[in-house]
Amino acid sequence: MKTIDIFEHDELVVNVLTQMAEKMDFNCVELVLLDCHFSAKEGRKFMNYLIKKQVTKQKLSKKKAAKKLLKIKPDIVNAKACVDQFKAAFIAEGRFPDVLNQ
Repeated sequence: MKTIDIFEHDELVVNVLTQMAEKMDFNCVELVLLDCHFSAKEGRKFMNYLIKKQVTKQKLSKKKAAKKLLKIKPDIVNAKACVDQFKAAFIAEGRFPDVLNQ
């Protein structure tokens, strides 16, 4: 598992952005991708998975999404919390109305 140094520049930037977003009650997918430390490849893979579910109108529970997330990003610290963040961002952005609604 990759360790995160909270004093590295990139980590400090993510922490500041996350704190600002929380104070403003602001949610967006890009911030979730940053906060959960997704690589571009991992982010694309997870978003493509969600898009496929939305387009085919397949129901997707948060539990099933967390399992898929762990397959895509096995080093994630808390898959359930990350999925909760995605759900809040999707609601705020009006995206994926048929996904993560269980």
